[in-house]
Amino acid sequence: MTRDNPVPNGREVERSISRRRLLAWSGTALLAGVAGCSGTNNLGSETESPTGTSSPPADSAFEGVDYTGPNLVVTLAEDHDVDRLNLIAPDGSTFEQTTVAEGATQVEMQIVFKTGDTYSAGEYDLVAVSGESSESMTVELQPEIQVVDVEPEFDEEDGYSSGRLFVTVENVGTGPTWVYNIGFQNAPYRNAPQVIDGVADTTFEQPEDSDKEFLSPETQRTFLKRRGVLVIDDIDDVSCEGDTAELTVVVQTPHGDIEQPIRAQLSGGYHVDDQGAIQHPCREVQIELVEGGEQDA
Repeated sequence: MTRDNPVPNGREVERSISRRRLLAWSGTALLAGVAGCSGTNNLGSETESPTGTSSPPADSAFEGVDYTGPNLVVTLAEDHDVDRLNLIAPDGSTFEQTTVAEGATQVEMQIVFKTGDTYSAGEYDLVAVSGESSESMTVELQPEIQVVDVEPEFDEEDGYSSGRLFVTVENVGTGPTWVYNIGFQNAPYRNAPQVIDGVADTTFEQPEDSDKEFLSPETQRTFLKRRGVLVIDDIDDVSCEGDTAELTVVVQTPHGDIEQPIRAQLSGGYHVDDQGAIQHPCREVQIELVEGGEQDA
């Protein structure tokens, strides 16, 4: 009997965010000594798209906004004269800023950090400064993580369950985030990956590249912890003879924890891959997502 483990690349989907993710767009000219004067240094008027969202004026310095890993990627017009980009937080403070090299049309600003200082969710103003003038646009940074699939890992040699679980998550929000840990509550295995206190960089078996722990908007990715989850012995309340285990997957990010209850059907008897162990995974495992998850954002 053989089973195919989930294919990592098949579960990973990267998409960019276009102007439809922008809440609003405003062009302003701030000229020293003449602020408030009409008809001077006007950077263009705002137009309304057919969908009701704001579109940039034809002469705007901005072309669009994308996300790559932990970075906000700003694309500027070919003929722009922008010197600096400022990202202003909802409270009015400067969250991040960067200079724009002459001739550059794409600029990255890191907004998610493993060492702290990750942005807080909300509406930010992205300001392009050109000498004494500026133009701004409002960007919504609101990550939203969902658990979309949980599948058992199967041994490549005999096709039986290993006790470990693949957890596939998707960012359906409008800002990037970082999955720093995945823990399990009420798992039958006492050494299963735990939910931790505070933000800490933990180790995943998958993805192997730690940069893949960052989830941009509209990105789906599969994670696998090194320790088993559905591993039991004779003294546990559940067995491998048709019993059900109910537990909760907890995905932890700097923007909050996401809980997803699951139900595991266990059957086929023990998968004894280590004769010296007192706990073993079950041969057959089927996972079902259960309604009732919570998000602590």
